[in-house]
Amino acid sequence: MTMKRKKLDVVIVGGGMIGLSLAIRLAQQNRRVMVLERHSQPELSDELALRVSALNDRSRSVLKDCGAWPLVQEHRSGPYQSMQVWDKDSPAHIEFSAKEINAADLGAIVENNVVEHFLWQCAEQAGVEILQTQQWTMVHAGDESHPAEIEVGEWLLSADLIIGADGGRSKVRQYAELPISFWDYGQQGIVANIRTEQPHNGVARQVFLPTGPLALLPTPDPHTVSIVWSADEELARNMLNEPAERFAKQVETESGRVLGGCECVSDIKAFPLRMQYARQWYQHRIGLAGDAAHTIHPLAGQGANLGFGDVKALTEKLEGADLSSLSQLQRSLSAYQRERKADAQLMIAAMETFKRGFGTANPVVKGLRALAFALPNKLTFLKRKLAEVALG
Repeated sequence: MTMKRKKLDVVIVGGGMIGLSLAIRLAQQNRRVMVLERHSQPELSDELALRVSALNDRSRSVLKDCGAWPLVQEHRSGPYQSMQVWDKDSPAHIEFSAKEINAADLGAIVENNVVEHFLWQCAEQAGVEILQTQQWTMVHAGDESHPAEIEVGEWLLSADLIIGADGGRSKVRQYAELPISFWDYGQQGIVANIRTEQPHNGVARQVFLPTGPLALLPTPDPHTVSIVWSADEELARNMLNEPAERFAKQVETESGRVLGGCECVSDIKAFPLRMQYARQWYQHRIGLAGDAAHTIHPLAGQGANLGFGDVKALTEKLEGADLSSLSQLQRSLSAYQRERKADAQLMIAAMETFKRGFGTANPVVKGLRALAFALPNKLTFLKRKLAEVALG
């Protein structure tokens, strides 16, 4: 069978939030872009989805540049004005608000599939081709005189750059043999939507438990929070097998009834937690972005923000570059890796420090973390800095 050939500037494997936003931003540079995605465009629903992200200012700015943020806002998003973090087994706590840095909010809780729905719409309007496919085969990684090639069904696609935005188990990364460092936390992230007796008042809350952190994230409904509970695998399995009423009671108890009585209003799902980062982000004409390059513990909801940071940096580094020139392309990819790898490693180190610091019953460590949390509450300038970091 004779293959149909198509020449593109960029092929992006993975049509999630990061892949689609990157495609739009590159199309805005007048580049020919195609996205390969396994699934169809997510449908909008009246029901709140289980997978959510806490987007900071930088991420929302990327979505604005894509044209998607106003659409997400109009449909459904939950801005939060303050954060409260505390330790169940000690006096350790900290809280800060947008008012302390003269901002309207600290971020917004959004449903991943809602963001993807509108990014898909904006991508098509920007001239991005989206090809739904379950299978593809990398044929050539590209070199100075040849583009990269990828085979999809009857098509042979050639591109100056192929980006893997295909998640933590990236096939693109595996093909390019880009080395990774990783460890499995031996935990599951349990997600559910919980209706609460008291309104959340636009406050994002997180309590550190001996079993793992429990986050209560405000949604557009003032009496509904999206929870992410990180728990060891055996405990997670037990919770998943419990009746919804008992699970909701556990959330209520472990959160100290901070929002009063709780009722589960969704399915209860779980996903495995692992940390990984690519030690090298590009090879030949292949690069990585989003979870394909780094996956972190969902402690502070920063995974999506790291990915949108990749989008911003990569589009800036590729601006004006002749992608057909391997030397120009690799200079851009090298600058991108240098900037984003440092940011990702810093976030991974911070999340790991938090997890290990709050995941121990050692009385000395408990005393130190109580002191560490008390200090920012007493020092206004430090609280302002933490709020600015949260804002992005």
